Amino acid sequence: MAQPRKPKGSPNGTGGQFDHMNHTDMGLPALDVSTQPVGGQFIDKTAEIAEKLFDRKQDWDDLPIGGCYRINDFGDYVTEDDWRDVWDEHPLEEKAWMLADNGQYTTDEVAHMSPAEIEHAYDAGGFHPAYVFYTEKYEDDDYDLDEPIGATVADRVRHTGEQLAGQSRESMDFEPGETVHATPDGFVGEHEWEQAWGDQPAYARAAYELSCRHPGLHMENLSPKQIITMNNSEQAYEQYVWGTGRSNETDTDLDHDTRLNMDMYRQNERNAQYAGRDLNNVICMREAAYTGNDGTLTTQVRQSTLRVLDSPDPTGDMDSLSTIALGLNHDPAHTVEMLTGQMNTMAASEGVGLQQTLVQQLAAHPDASAQRNARALSTVLTCVESNADDMQGAAWLSASVRLYADCVGGVGDRAETRRWAQQIATMPGGGQPLATARTVASAIVLHIDGAMGAE
Repeated sequence: MAQPRKPKGSPNGTGGQFDHMNHTDMGLPALDVSTQPVGGQFIDKTAEIAEKLFDRKQDWDDLPIGGCYRINDFGDYVTEDDWRDVWDEHPLEEKAWMLADNGQYTTDEVAHMSPAEIEHAYDAGGFHPAYVFYTEKYEDDDYDLDEPIGATVADRVRHTGEQLAGQSRESMDFEPGETVHATPDGFVGEHEWEQAWGDQPAYARAAYELSCRHPGLHMENLSPKQIITMNNSEQAYEQYVWGTGRSNETDTDLDHDTRLNMDMYRQNERNAQYAGRDLNNVICMREAAYTGNDGTLTTQVRQSTLRVLDSPDPTGDMDSLSTIALGLNHDPAHTVEMLTGQMNTMAASEGVGLQQTLVQQLAAHPDASAQRNARALSTVLTCVESNADDMQGAAWLSASVRLYADCVGGVGDRAETRRWAQQIATMPGGGQPLATARTVASAIVLHIDGAMGAE
């Protein structure tokens, strides 16, 4: 077995082979089924297709060398060719079946997703299947899956990791869309990656990735099965650490440099999909692919905001910054509340509008942590503002929140801040992002005028 991952050539169809047209004159507009839940009948159809997999299942020892899929938690597999045959012309059903009861989403939750939400959930970097996943069988799979790998193998994995670190390059050194793999020092291409791991056991690369995310683990004490499972699921990692009482194998007591390396690896891992692209390009890509706020964008913005505040290289985290740009454009009010909330210790008053809330928060005295966050977010929002100029108001909203951050952080000239805020507050144009930008800017003007009047 090897690190579970999506294989090369994996189908990436949009699914939803639906007829969007009415064929009877009902006087009603066509129903956009791409935004409707797929429902129980679709899930039943998916299960019927999946039954064909079990007609072709094999034990691990009987599988031929090459790509394969694990299809349940009993250790049954099918070859990659059999998997393709079964799911041919059913890409959406394939993704739905992979999501349902596979570590993160229940079957009922998938039934309540729209086709677009299924596509997004499956393709999101945070989806790590627990039971059904792709892997590969190699000729040297003669190790015991349940025995610890030992110090010798663990040292070899560490040595290979150091070799890869020495070969690492920056994202822009690759062509857009090129397959790359993360290291704490940057990225390596597919050729270097395969060359480094080619003669090692199939679980070795999973051990490396797991050790980069969680350097507190004693890798030599883990079995290949544990390594693969934890590399595939953060929940499995947490269960291992806390469920077995191994509190000494956590990330909490790491030294500063080790923690920085771990944070950089996680950041590079998120950004690997954007290799060769600058932030403006990434924002445009994600904007073009955006299919509507299904309720998860607010959560994603919250996670991205916390990540950039903790990041060793905030303006280099294209995944987090592009998520914030999406939030500013498609979930402006909640995004503003999230960003400004990190710069204040004062909670929003019940039943008070956004503008009055911001005025009250600006009048409060921020503590050192709030000011530090404000200065960090000012830098981040300047970066988003510079790269989101082709969005429908996201750049102006980013600019207004950046001015808010400058007020909280005590950055810049107050008169100049007011001048820019006044310009945004009186800017014509429609759209929710720009309207929210005017609200934020008006709050800044009211705050500054009030402060100057008090003096």
